[in-house]
Amino acid sequence: MIFEKIKKIGHDLKSLFISGLFTIIPIAATVFFISFTYNFLLRCLEPLYKIEPMLFHKIPGSQFLLIIILIILVGLFLKIFLAKTIIHFFEHLINKIPLIRVIYSAAKILVDFFKMPSSTSKPKTVVLIPFPRNGQFHLAFLLESADDTYKKLLPPHHCQNPNEKYFKVFMPNSPNPTSGYFFIMPESDIIHTDITFEEAIKTLVSCGLITPESLKSLDK
Repeated sequence: MIFEKIKKIGHDLKSLFISGLFTIIPIAATVFFISFTYNFLLRCLEPLYKIEPMLFHKIPGSQFLLIIILIILVGLFLKIFLAKTIIHFFEHLINKIPLIRVIYSAAKILVDFFKMPSSTSKPKTVVLIPFPRNGQFHLAFLLESADDTYKKLLPPHHCQNPNEKYFKVFMPNSPNPTSGYFFIMPESDIIHTDITFEEAIKTLVSCGLITPESLKSLDK
């Protein structure tokens, strides 16, 4: 009888320990990540501490405040003085440098693509493609038609239907959607979805832990 009570108490203590542990781990991981990121950025911005006014030294992390102010001022400058002309001039200079222009152009296209769509921008289409094999599917982004470009590179025997349309598709990785694979795919292998671009990004970054709200409302 006493042995059973001790065993029950031990089982309860084990359950409480596991419950507390799994509650603490995500909190501790979040605190560690924030602390590490903060200290890393603080070291990177340390030169600003030496040139900022003495009044700012009393504010913890004042370098971040200066960076935010600087970014706001840059945005204000762009809006008021229409400095896009200067940026275009800067890009024109970069385009004359062989290796740098490739890196800059690729980075700019990537940033523009992953910028959250606005009311005026072209909507980004989220699709499903078979990967890594048939019967398994992966989220991807439909880019544009490949009929007048990459389809010409495909050998005729690979195109079962010569009249079938081909598209450029980018399949991002998880949890880093800025890297991934570029495919030239026939339209028959592409499944269109109602998932929004933002929902797809959240799903990929969370490795599928976050379910798109648009899927929750679908009928079974």
